[in-house]
Amino acid sequence: MKALCVVSKHTYSIARDIPYPSIESPDEIIIKTRAVGLNPIDWKSVDYNFCMPSFPWIGGRELVGVVAQVGTNVKGFKVADRVWASTYYRDRRAGTFQEYVVCPQHTVLMMPSCLSFEEGASLGVAALTAAMTLWKWLDVPMPDRDVASQIPPEYILIWGGSAITGQFAIQLAVQSNLCVIAVTSAKTKALAERLGARHVIVRDGKSNDDIVAEVIAIVGDDLTLAIDLVGDQTGASCVKALSTSKSAILAPVAFLKTDEKIPSNVRVVDVEMKKFVVEKGNQKYGEMLNKLISAGRVVIPEIQVLDGGLEKIEEGLAMHKRGDLGGRKLVVTM
Repeated sequence: MKALCVVSKHTYSIARDIPYPSIESPDEIIIKTRAVGLNPIDWKSVDYNFCMPSFPWIGGRELVGVVAQVGTNVKGFKVADRVWASTYYRDRRAGTFQEYVVCPQHTVLMMPSCLSFEEGASLGVAALTAAMTLWKWLDVPMPDRDVASQIPPEYILIWGGSAITGQFAIQLAVQSNLCVIAVTSAKTKALAERLGARHVIVRDGKSNDDIVAEVIAIVGDDLTLAIDLVGDQTGASCVKALSTSKSAILAPVAFLKTDEKIPSNVRVVDVEMKKFVVEKGNQKYGEMLNKLISAGRVVIPEIQVLDGGLEKIEEGLAMHKRGDLGGRKLVVTM
């Protein structure tokens, strides 16, 4: 079969002689890839030479496809089922930039029937990261309309609201009865508002301190939850926006400097998406995503499709690296 391999530092090549994968555990599923989502980690790991245990290596962390084979312990899946999955870089068989991918069954979910393969390719990284950040690391209760309607909404700051993960985070936060303050560009302000953000702060032409002042003007000293999706400087600014008198939590999805000074009332959580794979039991977050999407309560970001298979992935990663996708998700169809 074919795969897009990283054959040496910074160098890709299409390989046409990759052995068809074998099931090594009775809990594994082989998926025939139909589409893959592209994410910043895909090009960064190659440019900065991390998350590649050896060469040649196969990247990619999310896919949609059809079940091709199941292990003897697999329950609830059969050949030809439409599925989506989130994978972990340490197993080359799980790299999604190849025609067949092997995943443990606890990392595989059925595709909502309302989604195309192209739309489903946004679930395995961005949607799942948003879901686990909110419901696992920030301890936000998963949506329950009967209960949520009786509880006054709590504020959450989402810095980077037009990123694909940010778009999902806004919607999931609203479904969990949170009042969202989103930071975006002027170009994507209307998008964040459509997704349910109560307040949208436009970052253009402003310093981070200016933005923090706007957040505080909205919420005072009551901000107890924040997600940063941009970088260490905006993560530090999120800390400044958080309450100084109440217990608060920051999820720096884009990382925070290790020597950053954190007030004693603020807890900084580690968003480690590898835990979806290495810890069983986290599929409940994907199942809730499926439920909300199937009910029409969460919408998929605008998809930009690159049709042409593995040969198109390198072009798509270059587009990602250049940035300014305007809130669109890049997907390559196989």
